[in-house]
Amino acid sequence: MITPDYSDDEVSHLQSVIASLSTLSEEDMREAGGAVEDGRCPLHLAPFWSLIAPESRDGLDPQLFRKLSADPFAAEYSYFAFFPLIYPRLYHHGERPQIRFDGRTRGRVALFRFDDGDGLVVKPLQSRREAEVAALAGQAEIGPRQLPSLEGFLVEELVDGRFFTDFAPEEMTDDLIYQVGFRLGAMLASLHAAGIYYNDATLSDPDGRSHLLVQSFPSSETEAAPECRLIDFGVSVLLDKFPDLEMEEVFNLVRTTPEFRLLSRMGLRGREMGNFLAQYRRRLAATPKEEILARDLRFTEEGLQQAARKMGSGIIAPFRQGFSEGYGQ
Repeated sequence: MITPDYSDDEVSHLQSVIASLSTLSEEDMREAGGAVEDGRCPLHLAPFWSLIAPESRDGLDPQLFRKLSADPFAAEYSYFAFFPLIYPRLYHHGERPQIRFDGRTRGRVALFRFDDGDGLVVKPLQSRREAEVAALAGQAEIGPRQLPSLEGFLVEELVDGRFFTDFAPEEMTDDLIYQVGFRLGAMLASLHAAGIYYNDATLSDPDGRSHLLVQSFPSSETEAAPECRLIDFGVSVLLDKFPDLEMEEVFNLVRTTPEFRLLSRMGLRGREMGNFLAQYRRRLAATPKEEILARDLRFTEEGLQQAARKMGSGIIAPFRQGFSEGYGQ
């Protein structure tokens, strides 16, 4: 397989184009989409359309676009091939990682697995401070370890394990369920001590999906307790400046509430939604921070009830006990 040889300047230019994707206007996105629809641009090169678009902000570079068009790595991995930790492994070391895409979160999430066992996740930022929150969680070994990235994206370690709701009842003893509950309680307590409101379903949502990864379940009582991680901090809120909240943070705080879901189903949009968020912001300013953080405890209980529908009611008592002791330690 013949791959193009990119200069350092060309790689830097491509990375700047990727970094600009998070700030593309709707007009820019429509132009790229139209170019794909009428055959002027292959789908995998749509992120680089600005290299030849007449109204490009990034500077015309049709020669670089032609080079990309002949690049089999770009065809297979699209713009993910040019991220700092992926590009040298592909182009300089000849590695061919497996890649799959996950659409469970907003934006296209790419999961890479290299032959040596290394795994990387590349995902677009969901909020302005997500990278900051994810870094704090990674340093505390609560979330994935964060790695060098490009503006507008997170790159993090691919955490091995299974989601809590993927385990069958016969795989878990009461002691193991207690241990998982204890670990989740301790993780949320650490996040709250750092002023981080996690704000997401930790055990199970109504569709049975979990954000709690169990990295290993011991096969005997003599083995260590299971290791767990939380993933996806896209709607988490760092309350270090509370009650001075940005409107995006207000939106993240309200979007997981029953009130907001009801208003969304009623079709509240535009100015009306803006007015609602402004009112909610004023309500939050009068709410103790501890009350906001306590929502995570309610979400955990709701998720436990959802998980029990799939995994059996026997998980409730040991999990509650472990969680209570882990959170209060």
